[in-house]
Amino acid sequence: MKSESSPLISVCIPVFGTEPYLFQCLRSVFTQDFPSFEIIIVSDRSCGRDEKGRGAKKIVRTAQKECKKYRKKNKLPEIKIKFIEHRENRGLIEVRRTLAFEAEGFYITQVDSDDEMESGALSALWGAVIENVDIDIVHGKSTAGTFDEEGNFTPSKENRYGKIFYGKIEGREVFRRWLLGGEFTANTWGKLIKRKLWLRGFENIPYTQCNMADDLLLFFFIAQYAKSYIGIEKNVYRYRVNSGMTSNRKIDNLQKWRMICSTASVFSIISEYIAHSEGKALEESLLPDEIAHVRKLTGYYLLNNLKQMKETVVPELQEEARKMLCDYWGETFVEKMEKSLS
Repeated sequence: MKSESSPLISVCIPVFGTEPYLFQCLRSVFTQDFPSFEIIIVSDRSCGRDEKGRGAKKIVRTAQKECKKYRKKNKLPEIKIKFIEHRENRGLIEVRRTLAFEAEGFYITQVDSDDEMESGALSALWGAVIENVDIDIVHGKSTAGTFDEEGNFTPSKENRYGKIFYGKIEGREVFRRWLLGGEFTANTWGKLIKRKLWLRGFENIPYTQCNMADDLLLFFFIAQYAKSYIGIEKNVYRYRVNSGMTSNRKIDNLQKWRMICSTASVFSIISEYIAHSEGKALEESLLPDEIAHVRKLTGYYLLNNLKQMKETVVPELQEEARKMLCDYWGETFVEKMEKSLS
């Protein structure tokens, strides 16, 4: 139960092999001028190290010390930085679940540990909450780009995750204009979202070791229950390109490929939800055009997996990679999509 002293915002940071960038990420958060927030970091039993050989726990300890000094020097209220580590690797969905349940804020914003918040981001996002009382989702602008060794940021010409609707959307249109219209992205970073929406969304998501399309799965349920959205023309987020699992790096072991295949888990969960929602209230069921679009998305993501297999999996693993893809998606579905590519 929330107390009057609970922070207004919980900044949640998942760590998944991105330790080289974690301290820079944390610094961009604890230097925010907003007075009432906390930082929660969850490591998925990650074994990554930064350039000084530090793991996530040591990096966080260093950040805690610097945070205390910085906020005292700049006469800013103290903030709590909390670190949690899973005992075993569970995948990004479960990391985000832990973050949501550990959060104490009324709103949650997530920051991937290889990215950064813009200066003044929390104040900008909260300003929209003040102007739009009881808003469910606030979406700010993001910039994609690269960082040099000194941490300087160079924007890219294209931002594939930067689509945003500037203005307010209410009711069922929040879900429909995201799913059908594609008017704004599903990424959970760069957004301020009521914590209760996160928790309600997770009620529909069973334990799953999923590392891909996790934002799509989470936002599917968040948008399903959201009653209001607003996009603001203020920069709040810097997205690092070509650093995650979605980059086109060569896949030379089956564990990496299994992470890609876990995309299928997202659509299995959504399909099961659709199957059990018939006859329920509108906010817990999908209309025919929405179901049709989900099926279209399912095919699109499998096609993308097939293309990734051909382009990134090393030749000697191709046969085993295809078998694994069939295990996740079903052999009949894989064969059908393969024919559409030929």
